[in-house]
Amino acid sequence: MDSNTEISNLMVKAYAHQKNGEFSAAIKAWSELVIHDAINKELSANAHLNLGTLHMQQGNTDIAYESMTKAISANPNSSEAFFCLAHIEQEKENFEEAIVLFEAALKINPKDLGAINNLGNCYDRLDRSSDSIKTYSRAISLDSEYIAAYYNRGNAYSKIAEDKLALNDLNHAIYLDVTFYQAYYNRGSVYKRLGKDKLAEKDFKKAENLAKLDIDKLKKHKD
Repeated sequence: MDSNTEISNLMVKAYAHQKNGEFSAAIKAWSELVIHDAINKELSANAHLNLGTLHMQQGNTDIAYESMTKAISANPNSSEAFFCLAHIEQEKENFEEAIVLFEAALKINPKDLGAINNLGNCYDRLDRSSDSIKTYSRAISLDSEYIAAYYNRGNAYSKIAEDKLALNDLNHAIYLDVTFYQAYYNRGSVYKRLGKDKLAEKDFKKAENLAKLDIDKLKKHKD
């Protein structure tokens, strides 16, 4: 069997295992692929990226980080690998490091809404309200129906008591998804601060009811 056929077979096997949720078998196949003598840089980057993703799904963040770093070494233009590294740092609450990596991902793919939103979340966790609001606004400018950015920007405005702007964004998030119970709850908190107790209690009750429905759906799905 020639090298190209061996590589092709390993890729098919790896993707098949990955699709079927057979993570250990998929990791084994990708691991065999990355040490193949005839693998090129593009395939190596892809294999390391998939390995990193699988390790992340299994909670092996240190190994995932190593795989993503190797993916970038093989392909410095892998925005996905930079995003995954950033996400790992974000989960560890290393927000400064995550910001650098999200910005690296966005230099390669400036329209990655997920990266922009998460970048905003990192700024928010560092209490850099101005930066977070600008970043969420950037996401909205790319997609006027990107609900996560409206919700997050509304919360950012709420943190600095820009209540009118916060209500505008939370109202729009609810308009885009009438079952978004977190948006109802946070809007209720703004109303409460403004002394609009009836509106606040209405939103709190709505949030509670929607949350219960969501929990019931999850239970039924598990059953």
